[in-house]
Amino acid sequence: MFYIIMTMFIGVGAGYLLRRVKVLSHIGKAISLTIYVMLFFLGVKIGTNEQILRNFSTLGLQALLLAVAGAAGSIAAASLVYRFFFKKKEGR
Repeated sequence: MFYIIMTMFIGVGAGYLLRRVKVLSHIGKAISLTIYVMLFFLGVKIGTNEQILRNFSTLGLQALLLAVAGAAGSIAAASLVYRFFFKKKEGR
């Protein structure tokens, strides 16, 4: 886990240093495509796992609860970040 977090921080640093490079402004589409492909192959892997499919009703409910809680937490955190860092004050 440490390596994943460090890799992200190194990427943030590289992005900060390379923020003026025009080519990198179009990287969002490539990232989205990569995520779609990875999700597809994750689905293929889950579809071939007999144990997951047998226990899907139990695992599905737990996964749904975790996904909803994670999404709600992300929305709340993003809302706070937007409010405190990006929203312009009305008097300005």
